[in-house]
Amino acid sequence: MSLFLPHIYGQEKVQKEWKSLLKNNRFPHTLILYGDDGLGKTTAAFDLAGILTGESEKISGEFDELHISSAREEMTLPMAGNRLWYLRPGKMELKVEQFRTFLESMASFDEKAHVCIIDECQFMRAAAANIMLKTLEEPQSNVYYILISTDLNSILPTVISRSEKFAFTPLGREEYLALLQRESSKYPVPVNMTPDMLYQLSEGNPGITLEICSEKDNAQPDAAMSFWETITDNPRSFSALSGHKWKDRDEFHQMLRWIILVGRDILVLAETGDQNRARCMSVMGREMAVSRKWNGKVMQVMEVFRDAELAYTHYINIKNIWDMILIQLKNIQRGRKE
Repeated sequence: MSLFLPHIYGQEKVQKEWKSLLKNNRFPHTLILYGDDGLGKTTAAFDLAGILTGESEKISGEFDELHISSAREEMTLPMAGNRLWYLRPGKMELKVEQFRTFLESMASFDEKAHVCIIDECQFMRAAAANIMLKTLEEPQSNVYYILISTDLNSILPTVISRSEKFAFTPLGREEYLALLQRESSKYPVPVNMTPDMLYQLSEGNPGITLEICSEKDNAQPDAAMSFWETITDNPRSFSALSGHKWKDRDEFHQMLRWIILVGRDILVLAETGDQNRARCMSVMGREMAVSRKWNGKVMQVMEVFRDAELAYTHYINIKNIWDMILIQLKNIQRGRKE
């Protein structure tokens, strides 16, 4: 963590750039923070809002009460005595009414700096985006807009053209391992995992790491391995797996990450035979047994999982994502085109 953004670990490039822009009085009035969930975009936006408004302590306290990562209900919330507004979609849509509520309040703003954070702005529909555009075309000098998105390509080009973009990226291996050591109480490595395995599973994402660590003893390499054995050896794998019932999207995503991690082991073993490169030691013998049937299919398989992860971030129905994975993997294994 840094003194500049006290609740963020990593993102040094972004932090350095923001410091420079502030120092030289060139800070943009509209920013887009983009990158995967769990990298700290929303937390960074609140830290930055505290700097811009001079209300860091008050905003930090109110942010803690929000429980941002919990329920995804619609939210249009004034904070820090009206100096900060936080807009979040409900049911995958940022509504016109949310923007109108903010704009009506903006008419009474004093000369002090104000910030509007628009979370998950990929769900900003055309009508809301048009209202936003009109505001950006004639910006007030004391109002800053921080847009947050997991999908930059889903934002209207006209909004992007009026904004400065800042990419949030996963932590590198050394930086990630240092985080685990420094914040060991926050990120307790599960007993059946190593720090390196946790890095591979989370792909250097602190938010995902928190979810995995919260699983405690419920890590699922065995269940993921059973998935691969069924896909590989059961001629009726679709019937065997398609009916699985998921408790919620989070449970599905946790299992998907384990399937990907075990799958990477299988693909590495298929291509190299090097057991030292496997991560899931508890199922490595089973991975070896399956791996020979996936030789030469690495790129096709990883493309399936890239598509699945993208579909998940776009809130595609998880049953549809699951069935897509089952069908495409079976076709790849049989040597068929998609």
